[in-house]
Amino acid sequence: MGCCGFALFSLTLVSMIVPAACAMELVTLERPDEGTTLFLVEDHRAALVSLILDFPAGSWSSWSDDHGGREAWRIQLFDKESRLRARADELSAELWLSAGARSSQLSLSCLKQDLPQALTLVRDLLEGRNFDRHQLRRWTREERLWWQAGQKRPATLRAAAAARRLYKAGDPRRRRWERPRKLERRVARLLQARDTIVRLRGRIIGFAGDLSPQEARELAKGLLPPAAETLPDGLAIDLPGSQVDSGPALDTEITLPGLNQVYLALTRESLCYEDEDWPAFLVADHVLAGHFYSRLYRALRHEGGDTYTAASSGRGSVETAPYSLETFTRVENAEVIEEKLRETLAVFSRKGITEAERRAAISHLEGARAFSRQSPGQILRRRIVEVRSGLEAGALDAQVEQAAALSLGEINAFIRAFYDRAHFMMIRVIPLAPSPAGR
Repeated sequence: MGCCGFALFSLTLVSMIVPAACAMELVTLERPDEGTTLFLVEDHRAALVSLILDFPAGSWSSWSDDHGGREAWRIQLFDKESRLRARADELSAELWLSAGARSSQLSLSCLKQDLPQALTLVRDLLEGRNFDRHQLRRWTREERLWWQAGQKRPATLRAAAAARRLYKAGDPRRRRWERPRKLERRVARLLQARDTIVRLRGRIIGFAGDLSPQEARELAKGLLPPAAETLPDGLAIDLPGSQVDSGPALDTEITLPGLNQVYLALTRESLCYEDEDWPAFLVADHVLAGHFYSRLYRALRHEGGDTYTAASSGRGSVETAPYSLETFTRVENAEVIEEKLRETLAVFSRKGITEAERRAAISHLEGARAFSRQSPGQILRRRIVEVRSGLEAGALDAQVEQAAALSLGEINAFIRAFYDRAHFMMIRVIPLAPSPAGR
């Protein structure tokens, strides 16, 4: 199939997907209790059901960090005899646990006919007391090895430097780059933390798939123990904030032995959802660094062959993040590509984008939104993200309309201010020069 034929096929596929996806709507059902919200996304096209249990205890909270909440949540799936995972395999059910920054989740997906047995498995897991301490030791070793390996990875060192420059000590946004703490391995403490998490007020039960509202209500009954009356101290996330001053951004240089390339990042603090300029930021970032023919790709790869890749990272979300324009090249080409990177940013800030680029970026945002709503599970997860981020229902989808409503002049005014080179610091990871004695 030729290029035009493929494009036509892609457009046809999107037109087939979007109406079906739009027909699926999330509804909020009656609360099983005062501390629990019940969501349902109904979809009877296939006899499949997904369940998400979401609890407001994330790894960024000081309570979770102090009580081993992250490992207490994940260890539940690892009983000493591995029976829980064996039962999931027998049902051909996907069952996994995750501890994110803002919440802890249990996710389940199975055939509708297996749902009763699968929910029994979920209850047994949430009441389990037989944790495998060997798995905790494996995780401790894995995290230590991951951190040690990261001290030799240029991209990791570059990202860590950005986080440390932008955020104060103790800020959770720095945590993934710091030396990992020793995991909690006392089973009694882990049980106490897990039992606290499953009873937290503000928890969510979400069903998606081949269920009616009445079926969802019945299945939610007794799925979780009663919610606690109060929340533990330290559960809320505390972000100390940026430590960037009002002066010029200072460059940072990191040396690493054995490199034959130089890694560069122009970095500043991103925006967040609450910022009125967030929709303009979505458009600008896509044009500058969001695709294979973006401004950075054309300047650094296609026109001069200076690198294999150029991209942005850390756009932020409900909180800000280190926003970087990143690339790498061979050592002898370092000065050339750094100047091109700086010049591309300067031209972007000074001249902005064209109307054709604006339309293409909006088309991309609209297409990405459509593909993020193809399945009932995607719609459910999107709403849970909004809840945990403190956003109104539909806020994430509305960002696209807000971006589309902006004029070219409004977007370019934002670009002139935000992408001013004075706001960006250069972070370099360069080879460690050999000592004279070693030559």
